[in-house]
Amino acid sequence: MDSTTVKALRIIEALSASDDERGVSELSRQVRLTKSNTFRILSTLVDQGYVQSNPETSRYFLTLKIWEQGTRVMDRNPIRRVARPHLQALFAKINETILVSVLDLPNVLYIEKIESDNPVRASARVGQRAPALRAASGKSILAFYPNETIEQYATQGIGNKTDVMQFQNELSQIRERGYAISISGSRPGVNSIAAPIWGGQMVPSGALSVSGPAERCTLKYLQGISSVIVNASTLISESLGVSSPTIGNFAFVD
Repeated sequence: MDSTTVKALRIIEALSASDDERGVSELSRQVRLTKSNTFRILSTLVDQGYVQSNPETSRYFLTLKIWEQGTRVMDRNPIRRVARPHLQALFAKINETILVSVLDLPNVLYIEKIESDNPVRASARVGQRAPALRAASGKSILAFYPNETIEQYATQGIGNKTDVMQFQNELSQIRERGYAISISGSRPGVNSIAAPIWGGQMVPSGALSVSGPAERCTLKYLQGISSVIVNASTLISESLGVSSPTIGNFAFVD
């Protein structure tokens, strides 16, 4: 592994997570590098156009070049390319925040959204992450993964054997009905429902979810819209050229 590349990525991630410009000293402490090493890497990133220095403060910040590269990658994502009209059709029926996510263990990563225009709503950003073991979207994908993959990440993320077994039982129920529900799972006071978007080899390549405030998106309400969510995720899968399996008779592909 190229240690210089790893160090540069750590500095980029630290700058990305900060709302303010950062000085060399504080960055070096955060990423645990010497000031000279941090300054040298920052100088390279400035030369390549990924970082800029404020001439008045000598502090550093990321440029939009990172966003430019990320946008190109996002635009090539097949789910994102086909999902938008299906999200708009779903939004016409359900005025709640709709998200499309992909699995990037141990998280899900949001790649597309339509946000509710209700004054009180569940907000999320494209590019934001949520823990896969707690989010409805993550559980709707993991439920159709091989048991060894589920057990590995559940053991790491949950630890307690009893809780791991309960989680596996929950995933079994998700496999039977074809959707997952999360009650204050990844965010307190926010409930959500999600159904898998299918890819090749009968493995979900993403998930479609609807989220809203707990007082409006009650368990009963989410159960009531489950067929609409599953239908929308099925249409996205079909737009990708994949037929959804028969839920309840699902079998893992070796």
